[in-house]
Amino acid sequence: MMKRICLFAVVAGIMLTGASCSKDETNGPDESKLTIEKENYTFLKSGSLYNEAEKDRSENYSSPFEIENVERTGDIMNITVSFPAGCEINKFEVIWDGMIMESYPVQTRIFIKRNASGCPGSDEMETEVLSVDLEELIFEGNDAQLQDAIIIVSNASKKPDTQNADVPVSNDN
Repeated sequence: MMKRICLFAVVAGIMLTGASCSKDETNGPDESKLTIEKENYTFLKSGSLYNEAEKDRSENYSSPFEIENVERTGDIMNITVSFPAGCEINKFEVIWDGMIMESYPVQTRIFIKRNASGCPGSDEMETEVLSVDLEELIFEGNDAQLQDAIIIVSNASKKPDTQNADVPVSNDN
């Protein structure tokens, strides 16, 4: 009888430990999807698209481009990108998972992805500025502390350990 009680206690302990270690899905990416067409990019709020960009980031996932400069003044973040000129189709996506890291100051991260086709293979480069209204797209309805958030802008065509793959931007830039 004592062996059964001990065995039951061990099994119950293992089950309780397993239950307490299960992944809490509420701490994952925000899956309330949102798509907003802007002048020269599409803003996508999607945890699954963000995770895909993070996992697959490379020139196979995103057409190659460079993040030349990122400037943030208040709620407007201007991201200057350069890319091979002359493509028939050239579209950018700004991808956010809806997550805000609880650090001080708080942080969040976005990926920039380029979709291009019909490119002639020229060495000539084109430059464009993606003007992201943070109040409209990210901060709206969220905590006021986001005004001071650091936003990490990541190039989806570059692996994380590559030069200029990730650019942290604070409100005082």
